[in-house]
Amino acid sequence: MYIDRTLLLLLAIAVVFIPTAQEWVTSGGTAWYRPYLIWLFITGLAWWNQRKSYGDDL
Repeated sequence: MYIDRTLLLLLAIAVVFIPTAQEWVTSGGTAWYRPYLIWLFITGLAWWNQRKSYGDDL
């Protein structure tokens, strides 16, 4: 089974930064839209990663 290098790198970065991001989101007095910004960022990354279209994929 082949694991894409980009996916493996993103997983490693997530393991390092998830605790900090969780503390940032759940800290007191946060803006209501902060979790939505994170999901928007993740959705944007997923779109950017999948935007390539190859001719033989159709």
